[in-house]
Amino acid sequence: MPELLIATAAALLVVLAMVAGRLLTTTGLEDIEAEYAPEVAPRLRGFAAVLDVIGAPVLPVAVRLHGRQRLQQLDTSIRRAGRPEGVTLTMFVRREAALVVLGLLFGLAFTLQGLWFIGVPLALALSAWMRLWLFGEANNRRQQIDTELPDFLDVLSVTVTAGLGFRQALERVCEFHGGALAAEMRTALQEMNVGVSRRQTFVALRERNRSAAVGTFVTALLQAEELGVPLADALTSIASDVRREHAENIRQQAARAAPMVSLAVTATILPGALILIVSAVLIANAGVLGEFL
Repeated sequence: MPELLIATAAALLVVLAMVAGRLLTTTGLEDIEAEYAPEVAPRLRGFAAVLDVIGAPVLPVAVRLHGRQRLQQLDTSIRRAGRPEGVTLTMFVRREAALVVLGLLFGLAFTLQGLWFIGVPLALALSAWMRLWLFGEANNRRQQIDTELPDFLDVLSVTVTAGLGFRQALERVCEFHGGALAAEMRTALQEMNVGVSRRQTFVALRERNRSAAVGTFVTALLQAEELGVPLADALTSIASDVRREHAENIRQQAARAAPMVSLAVTATILPGALILIVSAVLIANAGVLGEFL
């Protein structure tokens, strides 16, 4: 136990030394921030700020190890997740590098004490934490968009039927809607306002979200535009199709959850029932069993 405390204290001293080095020196990160995150992110506090400080010295190395292609893919993944908590590409790489450093330090400290079965999983968990967090945020955003899309299209259809053009109706609906879908539509409106065609804008919207409901909406909208179908009727039909598809997905998720619920009930109730039955048998036959013992 004293050896474990010494190793942990040594790891913490290394982390503090890295923080002090960052505070006393400069690493020239302004160029990287300007390339990948031109917007100034708000200053964070707490554990995220600690990760930023720890990961800053190793950020240039992490950027070089990723390479430009992987950084572009990672930036696409962050945009698809809606930039949760205002995270930028640089912030993500910096915090991921900090967690990798912490994972290596604590994993090594536990492994040197013979506790590799704790150190190795801890190092792996810390190293993969940012990717898992980003995947979870992207999945939650996709589910939110799938849920909001039918009602959004219903309101948009009513607004178009009232006589507004598609772009004006979209702007009006976005004014009274929040959430991930409205944010994506505002981005689409900004692209159209700078001269991007409607088709290119909505194709980019579909690629940016990778949502089945959004893909159905964009495909049907572009087909209706090409075939000359009235926009209000097309939006109503698309909303019905998207709502039907969403309901079918919910039913499929419920069907997949039923076996898991049965397994959980069996795993929790069956052992308890067996313990009660065996205990009752042993208590009832305590006298008989005592004679044999």
